[in-house]
Amino acid sequence: MANTEYLLNFKNKLEIDVSDNSSLEDVEDTNMEVLAAGISEITPAAEDNADATPYWDGEGFTDTEVTGKNITFAITGNRVFGDPAQDYVASKFLDIGDDLRTVTRWTDPKGNQVEAVATLTAIVPFGGAANAKQTFSFTLALNGKPVYKPADEAGNDNGGSGE
Repeated sequence: MANTEYLLNFKNKLEIDVSDNSSLEDVEDTNMEVLAAGISEITPAAEDNADATPYWDGEGFTDTEVTGKNITFAITGNRVFGDPAQDYVASKFLDIGDDLRTVTRWTDPKGNQVEAVATLTAIVPFGGAANAKQTFSFTLALNGKPVYKPADEAGNDNGGSGE
């Protein structure tokens, strides 16, 4: 039987810039805060734009090519007041336009990194039943093509949290 390695989700690290930078060139590590406290789920998604064209030489069958992507991270959990990442996102609840842009960095358990400018959308700063912990959720929608850095270029051996 093959030796299979299963990595736990919490070993992924998702950070956002909390100093209102919206350019990858302006980001410093001191501006980045980890989305972890109170966060119970992070779900990435890559909605593809696809061109499905049938060609004559395909004898009626379709050739599909992905022509674009819309990458998002849905983040949910409970509101933790005093957490810099959550406080930053919650402070943007009434904002619109460029005020909702920030920079995000995802580091996987192996230390590979993806950086991108992102827009904070669907911010829910609190909610739920009167006798329950406050909920907290939002979506990070990546803008443009993300920058991928392999672990050896990112300066990480295993950049994920918890190792």
